[in-house]
Amino acid sequence: MATVLIVDDSSFMRKRIAKAVESAGHTVTGQASDGSEGFEAYREQRPQVVIMDITMRGTDGIAGAEMIRDFDPQASVIFMSMVEDEKVIERARELGAVGFLGKKEHDRLVELINETVKQEEI
Repeated sequence: MATVLIVDDSSFMRKRIAKAVESAGHTVTGQASDGSEGFEAYREQRPQVVIMDITMRGTDGIAGAEMIRDFDPQASVIFMSMVEDEKVIERARELGAVGFLGKKEHDRLVELINETVKQEEI
């Protein structure tokens, strides 16, 4: 199963995502409330998957993902956000995002995590 870092400025959303991730058998290694904290947590924990919101107080998810990908180009980032701006979604794809999901797509989130872990095993 995968190790997962959750980055979202909403503690409510972090808890909901963690519950979905853990109920699928994965381990949440840490949580962060903005992109900078997420980057620091990534450096320390090296999780297999990062679940990142985009719109956050402090450092946003795009900037956080850029820092993570600059540090580790193989990092697997799944964006989970309410953002519908095509330019932002395109930027997420340019960063090599594994996926881009809405905040309520927990079933699809678990599928993406599982797919990511299988790709790493190959």
